[in-house]
Amino acid sequence: MKIRKKIILAVSAMLLGAVGSGFALDLSQYQGYLSGNRRKAAVQEQKQSNVLLEEPSNNYRSQNEDAYYVTSEQNQFIPLGNNQPQKDGERFLVPPDTRVPKELRPLLVEQRTPRQGLALNGGTGATLVPSPGVLEPDKTAIGVQVQTFDLYNINNVKYTDEDYFDIIVSAAWGVSDGMEIGFDKTFANQDHYDLEEPFYLNLKYQATGNVTLGGSINCNSGYHSAWVAAGVPVIWVGVGGNFGASDYKHSYVTPPKFRRAKYGGYNYNYNTGRGYADEFFFLVGGLIPLNDNLRFVYDFNGDRFSLGFRFNYSNTLFLNASYISNGDYENLPGQIAHRRNRNFVMGGTVAF
Repeated sequence: MKIRKKIILAVSAMLLGAVGSGFALDLSQYQGYLSGNRRKAAVQEQKQSNVLLEEPSNNYRSQNEDAYYVTSEQNQFIPLGNNQPQKDGERFLVPPDTRVPKELRPLLVEQRTPRQGLALNGGTGATLVPSPGVLEPDKTAIGVQVQTFDLYNINNVKYTDEDYFDIIVSAAWGVSDGMEIGFDKTFANQDHYDLEEPFYLNLKYQATGNVTLGGSINCNSGYHSAWVAAGVPVIWVGVGGNFGASDYKHSYVTPPKFRRAKYGGYNYNYNTGRGYADEFFFLVGGLIPLNDNLRFVYDFNGDRFSLGFRFNYSNTLFLNASYISNGDYENLPGQIAHRRNRNFVMGGTVAF
C-alpha cells in the first residue's frame, strides 16, 4: 500500500508539472469519437505543399525522345534510316526514325543484298560459310580463292617436292528478287593421287521473314549439303545436313576415293575402318564493319573456324585474307586423306 501511494503521488506531481509548463493535449479533433458520434467527426483536409522541381540537366534529357547515355553527345546518335534512301534491299528491324549509336546501327539493319563477296565454298557470305543475303537481281559476282595444303603418302610422310595449293573458282548470279544461284570448282596442282576436286552447284532462296534456304549439289557423286540460316550482316546462324555419299571403307588392296563434305566435321572409326561426314552441322558467320572499306570476317562451318579481314572498294572489288583452324579432316592419317589444308586462305571477288 505504501509503495502504491508513492507511485500515485509521483505521477500526480508529473501531471501537475506538465500543466504548469503550458503543455496540454488538444483533443478537439477527436470529440466526435469521444462523444460516440463518429460519423460527425471532422475530417481535416490534408494540406499538400507545392514542391518546385528543378529543371533536369541536359545530360539526362532526351532529345527528340532519344535515349541518350549520360556521357553521350548528340552527334553520336543517328537515325537508323540516316535520312537516306534504302539501298541493297535494306530492311530495318526497328522503325527507321529511331536514333541509335552509330556502332549499333549494323545490328539493327537487315540487308537482303549486302554485297559481301564470295565465300571460299561458293555463294555470297563470309570465308567458310554463305550468308542469308543474296545478290541483287541481274547482278553477278566472280571470285578466286587460293588455299595451300600439305600432301602425305600412305605412310603418313609429307611430300616436300613442291608447294601445293588449291585454286577455287566461283561465281554467283542474282537471278530474281531473293534468289541467288552459282557454282564453285576446285583445281589442285598435284598429280600424285586422284583426289576429289568437285564441281558444286549452289542455291540460296530467301523465304518469308528473315530466313534463307540454301544448298550445294556435288556433281561428282559426293556429299550434298542443305541448310537454313537467319540473321543480319554482322551475325547470322544456321543449321543443315549432309547427304548423298556412302560411308568410307578403308582397304589396302583397292583404296576407295575419300570424299569430303562442305560443312561439318568427319567421323572415322579406326577399329572398323569406316568413316563418314557429319550428318548435321551448325553454322555461324558475320562481317563486322571497322570502317567504310574494311570488314572483320569470322565464321564457323561446323568443323573449322576462321578469322580475317575483307577490303571492300565501292561494293565492287573485295579482297580478303583469313586464318582457318584445323578440323577433323586435318587429323586423319595420310593413308585415308592425303591432303591436309593449311591455315591460310586469300582471294578476291569482283561484283558487277
